[in-house]
Amino acid sequence: MRPSSWAVGIASLTLACGSSSRNEGVDVGGDAAASVDAGLDAVTESTPSSDAMSPSNAWVMGYYPSWDSPANGGSYAVTSIDWDGLTHVAAAFYVPDGKGGWESGYFDDATATSLIGAAHSHGKKAIASIGGSGTGAGFEGSMGTSYQSTFLASLAALVTLGYDGLDIDWEGGNLTVTEDQALETTLIDSIRTQSPTIVLTMTAGYENENALDDLSFYGTIISQLDRLNLMTYGMSGAWQGWQSWHSSPLHWDNNTSTPTGIDASVSHYLAVGVPAAKLGVGSGFYGECYTSPVTAPSQALGGSQLAASDGTMSYAAIMDSYYTPSAYHYDSASAAPYLTLSGSNAEKCTYVSYEDATSLATKAAWVKSQGLGGLIIWTISEGYVASGANVPAQNPLLETLKTSLLQ
Repeated sequence: MRPSSWAVGIASLTLACGSSSRNEGVDVGGDAAASVDAGLDAVTESTPSSDAMSPSNAWVMGYYPSWDSPANGGSYAVTSIDWDGLTHVAAAFYVPDGKGGWESGYFDDATATSLIGAAHSHGKKAIASIGGSGTGAGFEGSMGTSYQSTFLASLAALVTLGYDGLDIDWEGGNLTVTEDQALETTLIDSIRTQSPTIVLTMTAGYENENALDDLSFYGTIISQLDRLNLMTYGMSGAWQGWQSWHSSPLHWDNNTSTPTGIDASVSHYLAVGVPAAKLGVGSGFYGECYTSPVTAPSQALGGSQLAASDGTMSYAAIMDSYYTPSAYHYDSASAAPYLTLSGSNAEKCTYVSYEDATSLATKAAWVKSQGLGGLIIWTISEGYVASGANVPAQNPLLETLKTSLLQ
């Protein structure tokens, strides 16, 4: 789910399915609320599950990567999750190995069982996220004629393990977009036939207004999905032809040098027939750090570089090492906060774009006003502030989503 290394100018994602995913790879498992009937006859018409789990009917699905577990060297235990701010948790990731199975080193059964059990005990759903950044070739191999049945059996096994559904995050690959989309259609149709009642979601990318993609595929496949979630974070960078911009701006400024915003991207998916109620947007619980001479959005780069983002610039790290009241600014037109700094910090940041409680509350209100399906988070661990130094709660961003979107 993390923004992968983008090409200069990031002409907008042409990936058939997901768009930006974490580089660390992935492994996810399946869930128990959806039963698999091995001998199920072909289903001619899918019936995507309807499982709104909040008074507002909105989803908040947060990604929990395997590397966050203390058992895998991480520092965000399942017991630290603020479940009141979520309706779904996505285990990230299960990475296709190209032969119908999973790459090793990602989500293990012990971590999966712990996450699934915790989610269910809090009345939430656990989803196995399949793929991640750069995993398209593994999908392509696994969907070939030699391994397709094995791959579908591996997906069914995740459901048997206890997951309530699957999240397909297909990014990159060696085939054309058309070829990938044909394989993705086969994959989604096969999952629906095999496990017709599970939650089934897919990720997709945001749009660059200077180079729009043909999104008609999503208007066709959406009938088989419960949600199509846009990875609307990491939406800026030191790319040739761009000015500095926000990481996850709600509103685009109609400037072709800053050519992206959540509202603009959403409009393009709605235009191809994706129902608003099935469309989710994204929030990154991390920021992006520009170096000198950039000190604010919409400035010429002048040699500035994007020095750090996902992982290094977590919300927790920003609040601990970068935030001061005097450095803080809020772009109300874009609904995005940022910091202006001297550069006397570990990453030499002079401009940091990130998400905070104010921008999240505004985004949540917009999601409701547009009748959208909800919001995804990459990653919930990056919003966890163990010390509570500059914020009143250990999961302040999830607290905001609980009160502003789920109630």
